[in-house]
Amino acid sequence: MIKIVSKTVLLVLAALSISGCAEHISERNGTKVDVIPVTYSLSLKVKPEQFKSAEKELNIFLNEHKKLILTQKITLTWRTKLGKEWVNETQKRLLIKGVSEHNITVEQNRAGFGERFDYEIKVTVHKALLSVCQYPKVGHYGEPGDGCYSESARWQSMVNPEKMLNKSLNADYTNK
Repeated sequence: MIKIVSKTVLLVLAALSISGCAEHISERNGTKVDVIPVTYSLSLKVKPEQFKSAEKELNIFLNEHKKLILTQKITLTWRTKLGKEWVNETQKRLLIKGVSEHNITVEQNRAGFGERFDYEIKVTVHKALLSVCQYPKVGHYGEPGDGCYSESARWQSMVNPEKMLNKSLNADYTNK
């Protein structure tokens, strides 16, 4: 009987000592992400006497933002007849370069008093701003900041981070 009790006590002590050494791993929280739209635009006056300089500026804009133009939404706006011609020509150029037809939007704005430009091109890209990750420390496994670097890198590598946001107006939470 004493042997059974001593074995039981020994077994309970061993179980307590093993479970007492288990490390507590806290629940992980996702990183805080702010997705901000950044718009690059070029507005031009396309009068016949300014045609060459306007064409040069448009070529510079298209070359500087080549990567964005191939993947992001583009808005072409015209206000005058000459502006409409420029929009049509630019749209043809973009389609030849491989821009998806779904990424190009053409708009007409009124050419009223005070409107200075005939033509405008806008490219909007969404940037993900993330919180700064703390360096991991030896012996601090399972703390809430673990995985921050890989999660941040995942968000920064996205071409269209805005597509990951919840677009429903009736959502329990909103991204602000």
